[in-house]
Amino acid sequence: EPCDIVRECSCAKKRHPTSSVMVANMAYVWSFTSGPDSSMQTDSNHPPEKLLQQPQNFQQNPSATVLAAVQELQKHVTCFWAGDEVVAAQWLTNFQRSEAAWEVSVEVLRPGPLPSCDEELMQEFCAQTLARLSRSFGSQRSASVQHTCVEQLQTLLQAHSMGQRGIWKQLALALTSVRLWTGKWAWPSNGDLELPQEVRAELLSLPAELLFCDRGLPLDESKLRQVAAQALLQGCWTAFEELLRPGSQDAASVRTVASWLRALRKALRWVPLWDATQPIQSLASFGPQLLEKAASLPGDSAEVALQLTRWQQIVCNDDMAIMLDPVLSSIFCSLGPEESQRLLPLMCELSAGIWPRAAAGDIILDWHGLGEAAKEMLRLALKARIEQAPGEEDENEDDDEDGTGGVGADVEATLGVWERFAVTMSEGTQAAAATLLEEDDDPGAPRPEKRSRREAEQNWKPSTEKIAQCENILVLFQMFMQGLLEMLRISSDPLDLEALKLLQRLRASARTSLAAWVKLIRQIPTWEETAFQPLHLAIFSVTSGTEETLDDATWRDVEAALWIGSVLAEEASKHGEGLAAEAALAVWELREPLSQALEPWRTWLLHSATSFAPAMPRERVPNYIEWMLANPPSSSFALEVLELTELPFMQNLRTLCERLPQGSPHIGLCDRLVLLVFVERPPKALHARVVEVKAAVLEAMRFAAGSDHAVLCQGLRQGLLPSLTQAAEQEAAQALADPSNKERPWTAARTLFALLRAALPLPEQQKLSRAAGDGQGTATAASLALWKDCWRYIEAAMTTWPQTESSEEPSKSAVAALVAAASALPGLLPDIVNLLAASVAKYDMPDIEFDALRTIISTVSCPPLDPASCAEVLCAAVASAAEAELRNEEDLTESPSTLAAFFQLLAEAIRPSPLGTAGAGPCAGQLRPRLMARTDLINSSLSVAVQSLQNCTSEAAVIAILRFLGNFVGTDKLAGTPLEQLKGSSLPLTAPVLQALSTLPQLQEMEEGLIAAAELLLRLFLALSSEDASNLLVLASTEAGLAPGSRDQLQRLLSTRSSFQNQTDWLEDFQQVVYQLQREHAKVKH
Repeated sequence: EPCDIVRECSCAKKRHPTSSVMVANMAYVWSFTSGPDSSMQTDSNHPPEKLLQQPQNFQQNPSATVLAAVQELQKHVTCFWAGDEVVAAQWLTNFQRSEAAWEVSVEVLRPGPLPSCDEELMQEFCAQTLARLSRSFGSQRSASVQHTCVEQLQTLLQAHSMGQRGIWKQLALALTSVRLWTGKWAWPSNGDLELPQEVRAELLSLPAELLFCDRGLPLDESKLRQVAAQALLQGCWTAFEELLRPGSQDAASVRTVASWLRALRKALRWVPLWDATQPIQSLASFGPQLLEKAASLPGDSAEVALQLTRWQQIVCNDDMAIMLDPVLSSIFCSLGPEESQRLLPLMCELSAGIWPRAAAGDIILDWHGLGEAAKEMLRLALKARIEQAPGEEDENEDDDEDGTGGVGADVEATLGVWERFAVTMSEGTQAAAATLLEEDDDPGAPRPEKRSRREAEQNWKPSTEKIAQCENILVLFQMFMQGLLEMLRISSDPLDLEALKLLQRLRASARTSLAAWVKLIRQIPTWEETAFQPLHLAIFSVTSGTEETLDDATWRDVEAALWIGSVLAEEASKHGEGLAAEAALAVWELREPLSQALEPWRTWLLHSATSFAPAMPRERVPNYIEWMLANPPSSSFALEVLELTELPFMQNLRTLCERLPQGSPHIGLCDRLVLLVFVERPPKALHARVVEVKAAVLEAMRFAAGSDHAVLCQGLRQGLLPSLTQAAEQEAAQALADPSNKERPWTAARTLFALLRAALPLPEQQKLSRAAGDGQGTATAASLALWKDCWRYIEAAMTTWPQTESSEEPSKSAVAALVAAASALPGLLPDIVNLLAASVAKYDMPDIEFDALRTIISTVSCPPLDPASCAEVLCAAVASAAEAELRNEEDLTESPSTLAAFFQLLAEAIRPSPLGTAGAGPCAGQLRPRLMARTDLINSSLSVAVQSLQNCTSEAAVIAILRFLGNFVGTDKLAGTPLEQLKGSSLPLTAPVLQALSTLPQLQEMEEGLIAAAELLLRLFLALSSEDASNLLVLASTEAGLAPGSRDQLQRLLSTRSSFQNQTDWLEDFQQVVYQLQREHAKVKH
């Protein structure tokens, strides 16, 4: 960065050992400054203004006035380097803010490089001052002197171009800034080609950085940006010629080419009538030079390829592909294995458009080579993950300097490349662009019609017929499968629990990618042969193998093929494919050989074979259940692996029970399920997921009971319930007698609450109950009676029994049961929400209670429930919970997670109907007005929201607060807040939001927080009249400390939202304003 250049000053290091740090501190201000701040007070003991009474005389007789100023400046610079940071630093800072700083700095630099160390340091400081002032050049220098200032900087850069690097870099920055401000930037400009090559490269790198990045200049007129954008487009050929000179091995020049490609792509938004192919054609003129760079500097050239690939959003044709293809090949061949993950962003971008298009035959590109590269990246990522030392995973996953998330995330991210290819091929390059607040378009606003048509032309989606005829897709799928078979094999040590847990995580990621591929390839008539080929080969290996051939390596391959085949069969069964059932039956025929395999492979083979349960034909389900019950995980070679195998086994068993033939209950099966897990376990069989295992078995019993739910409830009441309630009471007595033990597992209580969830009627049974007329069918009545009998245990878990500190049990399980019961047993809804509200007052951090209430509000169905009655019940519960929490405001604001949960609840409770609709909010739109009528509660919540927003470090809490404030405003004049109430709270609400945008780093990124803030401001502008909205922004900006230029930018952006075709374009401009606000805040703070 230019502000770091001063650290290289050798004179400063010689004079004072810490001088490089001090000068870096002084230089820090350059990148955050938008101009002098007259509100800053000058130190009365060292006022530079007294020496500069008549700055206007500098042009007429500079020597008479400047001499004293230069001498005083030299004294303070020397003192600063000597260590006098308090007084000298303040004086120098005030000097930079003075009106005469420009003229004095020019005079200091006019002689060119000076010999003494003190003079060199002063010149370096003056160069930084000019760079700082140039960032706000347009608003600080009058039009009459701007041309003179440009000539001054050109002369100074010529004079210092052979001197100190730190000086000419700051002058280059200043010159580029003023050229952009005056609309005079072009390449090459007067005298540019006479400068040394290093200086020319600097002048070329700066425009892209200063126009379209987070440090961009605060150009406050769209005309200036249009002129600058057009100048970039006009000068790109000569810029590429300069940057890609033959024989040069300068990595910085290659990175500058990437910056130019990014800036040129954004420049087209400002010049929509420009030929979008012209910049690509200009770069293509230097194809040989680009290939030379790709071979010698593959890592840096990958960024060029990435930016070039992103042009597919604007232009994607054979010309671009022909240029990109050899560059990619050269990069892939030249980049070493240790650097392969640097290609991950590039591969992600290729998989989103160009690669699928090439595979479909629409553009000329080596799609097969890209597939091989993606497969190799998958192998290398897995190798790096396996070789990673134990204990390093968490640390590496936080290391995201290269944008890939560290080694631990590379495998998942590479899988994401394959998944993105499949999704793009299925759904096209771009779905319909979502927009923020689809308000009526302003007929008087200019619309970028040319850009809209251009982007629409680049949207690509292959037809179903084209996909069906594309054999290239199956070739790529084969590559993907080969990579998966290698990646998803069990380690050579079947008792290495850490390796097995890693394998589980990788398989979870691979499952998502495989699902996307099944959706794609099932459109190809011959997909079955390719997809299930590894499974058929595995089956052949088992059926034709001997004791000698079925070695460990073969079993590892067979187990991986079984698992992949089970995922393919499950996904295919969702689309009604008969082949999935055939694959499941083929594995069913292997049950004897698999059951007789030697350990440890028997355990893992059966584990993967049971995963075919979702695809098993219904008529074979009872037989499959019998086979699974005869080979439970407890028969494993090592009980330690139950932590990994038992829960998936029970979940597959539950799936099979759900697919049992409907009719009479399977009482015998229910009894066997109980005996499967509700027995005494040896210590080695106990693991952290035992309760989840029991919950899965209870769910299986729920389905095995068939249509007679009352029989299930009666069986639970007479069988498991007495022993569970007794054990839960014993756990509670022990916990109350020994409160010092804060980490009790609460196994019995958690299992009891899982039983209550299993006792809830199924959705079909709930419909039958509602059809009974009074809502009390047999199934609902039996469940309701069981719940009422056990209500005291839920109430005790919520209000009396002590919680474990780490897991919040047993109340967490009790709350989960209550949430499930709220929709299944509407008659319990008042009791449920009232208990949750009462529980809030019992705990300092009632996060789970807030989350439960929010979930109930978002899932309750009105109808069949009466909207008005339901809204009354929920309104009273939410108000009670919120008021209880607001009485402990200090605890609320000190817990980021609780703050987030609290405002997530309120945001959902007052969620308005989407724009232009009615009755689509909670409780058919009747909950919002009831809560908004409780003005004391709403005002207190608004007060906490705006106070918490200022210094909140939790991203989740910031998003929740902004969502709450946005929903408070509403979506339009009909569904929004009453106008008088909104006017009264708009200023106290808006000013903190603007201040948050100026101070919170998490609001810089294009994520939920930024979008929530943008939506809030847009809703305010939509709800108020133009005059009221303008006045509000002026007052709020003043209170938040925004500079007038930034305020005007924000106002123009908010008022012209309708002129943007899609959300992304507008949000990018909004993001630039946020960057500017935060730069200004950092400047003032510094």
